[in-house]
Amino acid sequence: MAERSLIVFIYLPDRTEAVPAGIFYHDQDAGVGRFVYGRKYVERPNAMSVDPVALPLGVEPREVTTNEGFYGSFADAAPDYWGRLVIAAEKHTAPEALSTFDFLAAGGATRVGCLDFRSSPESPEPALTLPQFSDLADILGAADCIAGGEEVDQRLLRLLLHGTSVGGARPKCTVQDAGELWLAKFPAREDRFPITVLEYATMQLASFCGINVPEVRLVDVGGRRVYLTKRFDRINASAGWLRNGFLSSLSFMQWDQRDRLLWSYPAVAARMRSFMSVEYVHEWFRRMVFNILVRNTDDHPKNHGFICRGNKMILAPAYDIVPSLTTVGVGTEFRLAMSIGEAGRDASIENALSQAEQFGLSQPQAHNIITEMKSVCRQWERIYGEAGLTRRQIDILAPSMYQ
Repeated sequence: MAERSLIVFIYLPDRTEAVPAGIFYHDQDAGVGRFVYGRKYVERPNAMSVDPVALPLGVEPREVTTNEGFYGSFADAAPDYWGRLVIAAEKHTAPEALSTFDFLAAGGATRVGCLDFRSSPESPEPALTLPQFSDLADILGAADCIAGGEEVDQRLLRLLLHGTSVGGARPKCTVQDAGELWLAKFPAREDRFPITVLEYATMQLASFCGINVPEVRLVDVGGRRVYLTKRFDRINASAGWLRNGFLSSLSFMQWDQRDRLLWSYPAVAARMRSFMSVEYVHEWFRRMVFNILVRNTDDHPKNHGFICRGNKMILAPAYDIVPSLTTVGVGTEFRLAMSIGEAGRDASIENALSQAEQFGLSQPQAHNIITEMKSVCRQWERIYGEAGLTRRQIDILAPSMYQ
């Protein structure tokens, strides 16, 4: 297959229209990508990097072989599993028939972050016809059809195309309500447990534990609970939507799925200290501990991220934290997706404390944080009950939660 190319556009701070930043070339057969900044773009006084880790301004860009030849910020901007299902349905083909390059080119105006990918420098702004809150019932029905491999009305498909690359494989769509953008996550047909309610309650608990989370809501749509989380990469302005850049922790570390043995909370913490203030590193420790306390084993580095504002970077609000259901009597020992401390991925408080210094914390400071978080987590039954879980559902969840 011949080398293909896309123009990489970027939404600069305080601008609602993107400008071309450079050209991305990709060789699918070799799994190699390369990016070249445009000369006029680099000369702009407000130019910022399209990827502050892999493609800093003023440094000759290197070819990339991670993520099948896609730089981290480019891979993050591509549709996730659900988004690929929707795009494939709109094109009347199977997801397997399209490449990552195809999906990157097909992404729309609601992709995560501040990048866009177009065929030429003169390509117009992508259309932004956002579904409204009142469309949720129709969208939920269309999502059910896509998940079941059924035909979907083209109008609803166009609405569903407004997804995002943050949020994993579950059915979802970006909607507009009261002048804000929300990511709506839908219950799936095969759910045997109210996952949307579970995620909402867990985000509430995380907030009480001192973790920065987006504004979240739980709404009833035709008797089914839909979870809404405010988009933290969009800001409503009089002229349109401003965009924050986004980098997953996978991309921040320049890892990919082949680097599972390298995935590590302390390693991310060490790099964070070179890019941002220590307060964010301390919160990173809290998030690791919280995942232990609520048995969130889907804590892989794509489920953590950073916001890029200009050429500065901060820890993004937490997202996609959901306890893994387990069975009474199976055992209390489990492992997270990333290494925690000296005992690797073993999900224990002792392991979390073993390398607290990597997070800029003394042992007494780390102990105090954990003691505080344990005290909050002991109230989980009340918090989850108020969110809408029944007594039976709470009993099912109990083996997964800190007691």
